[in-house]
Amino acid sequence: MTTQGGRTVKTLILGVGSSILTDDSVGLVVARRLAERLSHRDDVDFGENEEAGFTLLEEGLGYDRLVIVDSILTGAAPGTVLTYDLSDLGRSIHSNSPHGLNLATVIAFGKSQGMEVPDDVVIYAIEVVDTLTFGEELTPELASRVEAIVEEIATEVFPEEAGRHGGTGEHGASGGPTAEGGTSG
Repeated sequence: MTTQGGRTVKTLILGVGSSILTDDSVGLVVARRLAERLSHRDDVDFGENEEAGFTLLEEGLGYDRLVIVDSILTGAAPGTVLTYDLSDLGRSIHSNSPHGLNLATVIAFGKSQGMEVPDDVVIYAIEVVDTLTFGEELTPELASRVEAIVEEIATEVFPEEAGRHGGTGEHGASGGPTAEGGTSG
């Protein structure tokens, strides 16, 4: 159990993506697998979000830590896990749609309104192959990496989980979100 200042840190792991666009569903798939992998923990909840924008803010209210799992296209090897925090995303508004607000902007808005938004937000962006084709299955290149991705994220979020299930994920590169991807909400 993760504690801070003598109290339990409550974490939400939130898979983000579209369940009908092949690899764009990787955040949802990984969040489901993490729920299975970490089911013995009472300090973590799991969710899925196919809408993004302000709904990400709503889902994270009342949690100390928000872990978002989403897809990204940067040209890296499929299954590479890139890790970002809000400072990597910057603030921006694209278009007239609330979905054009990125996560950093939404969280900043919540804080400005006095909402109980998480202080600790981390985004795990998983390199994908195809986010445009309609389909409910991951591409084979990505599907073959799911268990390693789950293990990598589980042990990074909860280091005490290392080795509990025998897997050893390969660590991907990290850096700022300069390519198109699904991390902006």
